[in-house]
Amino acid sequence: MNKQANTVNPRLSGDGQKGFTIIELLIATLVFSMVIMLITYGILSFTRAYYKGVNQSNTQNTARLVIEDIAQAIQFSGGDIQPVLGTAGSGNSQGFCIGNSRYSYVLGKQLTDQTPLVANQAKHTLVMDKGASCAGTNAQDVEGATVAGTELLGPRMRLSKLSVTPEAGSPDVFKINIRIVYGDDDLLINPAASDASCNPNTGGKEYCAQAELTTIVKKRIGQ
Repeated sequence: MNKQANTVNPRLSGDGQKGFTIIELLIATLVFSMVIMLITYGILSFTRAYYKGVNQSNTQNTARLVIEDIAQAIQFSGGDIQPVLGTAGSGNSQGFCIGNSRYSYVLGKQLTDQTPLVANQAKHTLVMDKGASCAGTNAQDVEGATVAGTELLGPRMRLSKLSVTPEAGSPDVFKINIRIVYGDDDLLINPAASDASCNPNTGGKEYCAQAELTTIVKKRIGQ
């Protein structure tokens, strides 16, 4: 008896299972790559927004704390507000006294602890120290090697503007204005000027922030 040879249909090999074609693999890879790119873009956008928010918040809080410190000195010190001059060799340092509190500062310099310093950088930028009386004293050289007192700004911040002026016709009422900017020179417009601000047309905007506050304060304790 003749036995009929068994034949296998090649299209049904492998128990009828079919594999992916190269085109299907390419399409799947393309779709997967697009999903990964969208996820990566979302993560980067979230990270930039996070750092922008943190830096802006820190800058605003620092400006608020400095203006509150000066306001409390005016309200409760009982002393006059007197400008103090920098000593010979103190560079661009300037300052003022309120009672026994002396504020020494330099404008337009970024606070940093790196060495060596580059343009528009300083080891200290706004320092407050107390003594028995600061009347008749000079501002500290805040750019010098030795500084006494407390630094009021945070790293990478700079003091662009600071003024304490009496209101016209009210000798016990004062207007305080402060502007603090965070960021490196290449992220700023006019980095050393009183109107320093973040440059919207450069990369790394999340690493730049600015805050300007103004308040009116009245003495509560007489001299």
